[in-house]
Amino acid sequence: MIAEVEDGVYMETNRSWSIDDRRLNFQFGTQLAYEIKDGKRGRMLKNATYAGITPEFWNSCDAVGPRSEWRLWGLVNCGKGQPAQLAHVAHGAAPARFRNVRVGILK
Repeated sequence: MIAEVEDGVYMETNRSWSIDDRRLNFQFGTQLAYEIKDGKRGRMLKNATYAGITPEFWNSCDAVGPRSEWRLWGLVNCGKGQPAQLAHVAHGAAPARFRNVRVGILK
């Protein structure tokens, strides 16, 4: 997938997230990101974010990695409640590529 990207950002491991009550508008921050130039991974980037509108974001997905790259990801809490609730939450995912997503990089 990376080899087919002329100019983009490779991001992994979300570290922060914000999504509205309707689950429509969102913004995620990542721990690790790299620039992609001419199909090759380049320099590491700090504090990369991506944002969008949920249906537009998922409609921009044009590639998903193979079954062999699928991994189960999860957290020990669901991030809800006062005091915080403890409930393991998880979902599986493979690497995916999205086009025309709003990306921000702190330089």
